[in-house]
Amino acid sequence: MQSMSQLAEPVRPADVPHLTFASGLPGFPGPRGFALVGWGAEDGPYRVLVDVADPGVRFLVVPPQVFFPDYAVDLDDAVAAKVHLDDADDCLLLVIVTLGRTARDATANLLGPVVVNLRTLEGVQAVLADSEHGTRVPLAG
Repeated sequence: MQSMSQLAEPVRPADVPHLTFASGLPGFPGPRGFALVGWGAEDGPYRVLVDVADPGVRFLVVPPQVFFPDYAVDLDDAVAAKVHLDDADDCLLLVIVTLGRTARDATANLLGPVVVNLRTLEGVQAVLADSEHGTRVPLAG
């Protein structure tokens, strides 16, 4: 697995989806724009959320079903309202992946999925209340 510093192509916001996170992300407050850039194999599932104002701020993300096929969440109305999500078909759900020293050490944050409205290109990181999901769930089984 590559390191995040090996993201070779410069970020060109006009070439990739530009998502707006009105409330930022936990630890990165305030409105932020992120480009959703492919990472790894061209047809692979990995993407990187790259802050367009500060490209050093990056988050590796993947659809949760890639590693957790039974993962399902019930988004509360407040989270859906933050991204004007009225139709489940407009929802892209991603989880943030933390790389370890080896690929087997990589983990996913299942407690705080990233929710994107594909119609409005607005995003938010949800924090699932009353969930048994963890923040560092191993990708390797």
